[in-house]
Parts: sequence; structure tokens; C-alpha cells
Amino acid sequence: MDKKNQRTTIFLASIIPFIMAVCFASCASTVSSTRQDTGIFQFDFPEPERQLEKVTLWATYYHVWYAEVTSASGHALLDVKGDRLSGVLTARDWCMAGVEGTVQVKDTSGKIATYNYAGRGQDVQVECAQFFNKGTLINPVAIGKTRWTLALGPYGDGVAGIILIPFRTIAVDTIMFPIGSVIYVPDARGKEIQLPNGQTVKHDGYFFAGDVGGAIKHTHIDVFSGVQKTNPFPDFVKNGSSKTFEAYRVTDERIIATLKRQHVLSAK
Repeated sequence: MDKKNQRTTIFLASIIPFIMAVCFASCASTVSSTRQDTGIFQFDFPEPERQLEKVTLWATYYHVWYAEVTSASGHALLDVKGDRLSGVLTARDWCMAGVEGTVQVKDTSGKIATYNYAGRGQDVQVECAQFFNKGTLINPVAIGKTRWTLALGPYGDGVAGIILIPFRTIAVDTIMFPIGSVIYVPDARGKEIQLPNGQTVKHDGYFFAGDVGGAIKHTHIDVFSGVQKTNPFPDFVKNGSSKTFEAYRVTDERIIATLKRQHVLSAK
């Protein structure tokens, strides 16, 4: 899925008051940062109290790619200016990171830093076609031009200053769901998920539109699973446009405001 290589900057007035509060000083992120994780894993909202607008959707999922710096031949992550950001990764790790749009890199000292898609360079840095089957949605040339930046959030960033929260953030077509929208998926409610800290909780069914992607069109949503590589919601995430499920647009301002705040202010 080359969706992450289509990331755009989206300006929405409803989100700006929260964005202004973000502290951009702490941009180097690690998965072990309990300070950044505090308050973002809240899955105890009640079921909707009123009848909501029903929508029929289909879903895929995406996650953080994990890689370790290698002493063998490989490729560093570069920023949009072409400056080096990281140690050397294998070609496969480099290309798979480009597909997911977020990568956690462990350096030789054991430190883990999170990097996020920042755009494309003029030239192909890595030939990625060898790692992908023909006929997929992945564009290996575009992947090979991926450029990076340090992420604000411990699990990467969405759009407009929003951080990604595992099992909560979704990538959407903003014509269908403006950034900051919330949807409720009955099939997700009560499903057990394991948080990055090892805690197991039951999902409340709510998802926050905080990301976009070139392959995410119309009724297709992409669920972010954080560091978990396996499908977190097999009951409704079935990776096919014919495999649909029912969801509902959420209008509860309390829930919407809480999820907006968690997706922005917790990056401090």
C-alpha cells in the first residue's frame, strides 16, 4: 500500500486550536516513552446514545515498521533536503518502511527513534521493485523516493500535527470523513486488543480520522495497529472492497473533543 507516500498537509479550522498547543521541541520519539503514552490509551467510551447515520465501509490496516541499523551495505533514511537522519538499513527494511510510512529504527547503542514520511526526493534512492509483487497497489518507484523526518508521536504522525494512536487512528478519504471525524464500528466493540505496554483491554468501537493515503478512497478506511503487525480486527478488517461492514458517524461532541485532544496534545 503506497498510501503513506501520498501524505498531504490538511488545514482544518476545527483542529487548529489543538495544533497550536503542540510542543514541537520533543520530536525524537521512542516506543518506551511512558510520558508520551500517558492518556492516549482510553478505550472506555459508552455505546452511542442516539441513532447515528449509518455508512457501509471496508477496511485494511497498517503498522509501524521496525528495523535495526546494520553494519552491512544498505541505505540511510534521508530528509527532504537529502541530509542523513539515521544509520544504514537493509534495502528490504528501507523499502518496507516506505510502504508503511512510519519506521522505528534501533541504532547500535540500543536507542529507538521513530521516523515519519515527509515527502519524496527527486531521485530514487533505493530500487524497491524486487520486494513487491507485480499488480499490487504499491508503486516501487515512488517508494524508492521516500524522504523522512523525526516523528512527534511515539508511533508516528498522521496529518496536521496529529499523532497516530494504535487501534484508534484511521486513515480516511477526507471527502468521506474530514480529519477530526469519529466513527463507531459495532464489530470492534468488546474485542480484546493488546496495547504496546502489554496490557490487554477491550475496544470501545470508536475510531478517529487522523490520517490520509493515496490508496484510501471513498468507503475504504485503513486502521492503524501501531507496532502490532497482525490484523487487530479480523472481524471487520478483511482487506477487500467487497468485504464490507457497517459503521456510524459519531456526533457526540464530548467523545470527539476527547479524541482530538489525545491525538494532538499527547505529543507534548
